[in-house]
Amino acid sequence: MAIGFLSNIDGNIIVLGLLFIIFFVLIQLALRKSLKNNNSASIIAFCVSLLAVYGLSRTNFDFSGIFYNIGINDEIIHTIIPIIILAGLIFIFWKVKARMIFVIVGLILIIGSRFVYEKIIVLVVGIVILLIGLFLMYKESRRSVNRRIYLGR
Repeated sequence: MAIGFLSNIDGNIIVLGLLFIIFFVLIQLALRKSLKNNNSASIIAFCVSLLAVYGLSRTNFDFSGIFYNIGINDEIIHTIIPIIILAGLIFIFWKVKARMIFVIVGLILIIGSRFVYEKIIVLVVGIVILLIGLFLMYKESRRSVNRRIYLGR
């Protein structure tokens, strides 16, 4: 039983998305060990994994066919993907502060509003979530400034 909107997505797209996440995590872990700046490691890992997935997609290789040959059909992929996405979101909430998640989700919704049917609703929700994240970031920066003033640093 596929879950809602995921039933309309091609199996190859889902596999490419998961490969992107896997490449990103593995490359980022390797680069964080060698580079001192974590931001640079994340950006490089993002670019390299995006290029790797782009290269794989240009080959027109049937990724869902590989899973079908070993006994995993598209229906199972569409059922397991929401569980993987939920686990990823829980991991992100655990590792990243809520204000950054609001900013990231808001930006994703704003960019994604170009590709959905109800553009205005998704755009407005994205802007609201982005503003909440920016407000939380502002409040945290004010707290840290006030803490430094109070402690005399």
